[in-house]
Amino acid sequence: MRRVRLHEGSDGQGLIEVVGVVGTFVVLLAVGLPSYFGFQDGKADRAAKDRLLAAVPAVETYKAQRGSYAGLDTVKLKRIDPRVSTTLVVASAKRGRYCLTDTVRGRSWSVAGPTGDKPTFSLGGCPR
Repeated sequence: MRRVRLHEGSDGQGLIEVVGVVGTFVVLLAVGLPSYFGFQDGKADRAAKDRLLAAVPAVETYKAQRGSYAGLDTVKLKRIDPRVSTTLVVASAKRGRYCLTDTVRGRSWSVAGPTGDKPTFSLGGCPR
């Protein structure tokens, strides 16, 4: 007795299966990539804020030594604390206040001081 084989001649993937797999892959990319880039931007923002916050004690040391923030620049800040980030910049330093900026992944954050108990960070340049 002879057996009849079902699906005789079906050796590979059909067009519908290939389209289904490619479509699933495209949907996963459409959902995953924005989430990934958002995560990376958040990480960069936290890094910039952490670097700014880490430089504040060196700025306060400068004021304690000289009596004001006037004359503070990035080079003097690095002399006080060599661990200060190389991307950090002293944007302004006047007698009673200062502003530091740091840029990570194209986004610039700033902190103006004296900071008090809780520093306020600004996206972009220094607040006027």
